[in-house]
Amino acid sequence: MQLSHKRHTLIRSKINALIGKYLDGKATPEEEQLLTHWLDALAEDAPPATGQDPRSREQLRRSILKVIKQRAGHPATMYPIWKKMAAAAAVLLLVGIGSWWMMNHRPSQKIAWLELRTAIGEKKMLLLPDSSRIWLGANAVLKYPDHFTDTRQVQLVSGEAFFDIAPAPGQPFSVTTDSLQVQVLGTSFHIRAYPRQLLEIGVSTGKVSVNKGGQVMGILTANQLLQVNRNNYTFSQLSVSSPDINGWKQDKIVFDNMPVMDALLLLENYYPVKFHVKRAIDRQISGSLNMHLTIAQIINVLEDLTDHQLKITPAGAGNYTIDQ
Repeated sequence: MQLSHKRHTLIRSKINALIGKYLDGKATPEEEQLLTHWLDALAEDAPPATGQDPRSREQLRRSILKVIKQRAGHPATMYPIWKKMAAAAAVLLLVGIGSWWMMNHRPSQKIAWLELRTAIGEKKMLLLPDSSRIWLGANAVLKYPDHFTDTRQVQLVSGEAFFDIAPAPGQPFSVTTDSLQVQVLGTSFHIRAYPRQLLEIGVSTGKVSVNKGGQVMGILTANQLLQVNRNNYTFSQLSVSSPDINGWKQDKIVFDNMPVMDALLLLENYYPVKFHVKRAIDRQISGSLNMHLTIAQIINVLEDLTDHQLKITPAGAGNYTIDQ
């Protein structure tokens, strides 16, 4: 006997409700009997699953039954009503999750982790298997898998990168850097994680969550920036403009109230220079630099941004000494 589509849909809805009552221990004897009858009817009416042999179907039924019993907190003993519920669950879900089951039960392909590096002053763009794109900044290291599974994850070992993530509902994307994890679904954002500098996570579009050890440090939306101190992992959340977040992608180095010491360290990643500071500099600077400027021009701009309170002297072979 073939059930009409409307009647089939109604039965599914009622069975779902009765299964819920049964798992909560609230079903009456009459409802249990009705549930048994409907389960039998659905089992008889089930169409064969395309591309699955009887052994595969039975294995799927057992997997579904195991999940049902685990969620319900029932013991492992399989009573008749449970057998019928497992069969009905297989009938209701076989077509919908059959392809999922076959995919997740086939021999898994081993993931190979790849590494992308950039030199001082170099930038690269990476296209991931899911069509997401990553722009890697100067003197940076990124690790990524050759293919994704049910999750998408990459690691920014050091440096900075801008991420433009392709949406994939049910397949979250995350970036680990230092001991932090940045989780997204579909968005564009920037991470700066150079050694000896503040960690920065800035969002251009969408929303990201920044976590450490399972604890949420911040939820960021467009034009918000999270700065994290690597020494004690104290952090602050700021509002910034989009160019501040992805300026380097447009060949601009942006200083937004940045400590001079951090600015110097950042410049060392974009130019083959080393700054030797005689005394700690306790001040911030704001402004932007075009990456196409020569190092001599950069030095002049730095002096202007600090009101000429810094004395920057060439020391040979790309070295500069800085005094106040």
